[in-house]
Amino acid sequence: MEKNSDNEDRMHGSIFVLLKRFVESLYDYSTWVKLLEAADIGHAPYQMHEMYPTSELFSIVQQGAALTGIPPHQLMERYGEYLVPDLLFFYKKHVDPEWRTYDMLLNTESAMHAAVKREDSRATPPLLLVTKKGSRQLIVDYHSKRRMAAVAVGIIRGIAKHYDEGDAVEVSLLTPMDEERVQIRVDFLS
Repeated sequence: MEKNSDNEDRMHGSIFVLLKRFVESLYDYSTWVKLLEAADIGHAPYQMHEMYPTSELFSIVQQGAALTGIPPHQLMERYGEYLVPDLLFFYKKHVDPEWRTYDMLLNTESAMHAAVKREDSRATPPLLLVTKKGSRQLIVDYHSKRRMAAVAVGIIRGIAKHYDEGDAVEVSLLTPMDEERVQIRVDFLS
């Protein structure tokens, strides 16, 4: 791993390892290698428990968008959906088996993100403030300097699919997706 500025934002290696698996699941290993080459990333393979510059993630996604013609935010959403089975597996002891999409979203910050931080103090997931708007609507207030709300949108959709509620959960943005603070409305249609 290359040394970078101490002030540079860094992300947990698991995000990069899972990004590699995402690319390989859609395409193949050679596509991953092409993306790394195009992004000018030449260090050793990403490791689950290391930290890497966040800028590398954005470079890989930008190269993926150029290669596929899919806008970066759509790639990030798809990646977010892809993450859900692994996230639920890694943190299953923090998830109540009675939860469905609504409860999972209400408890993500206190259960999942708290567990992420306990397990590795270097990890810095986004802050999610979830507000109930009755029994059929939640407002997810996403806060992160990384501006990766597209991943959060994908994760929300992936959670709904996991609980077989994909057709009954509608996700929409109340604010622009590329901001540090993004409000996401989640409507439960049935």
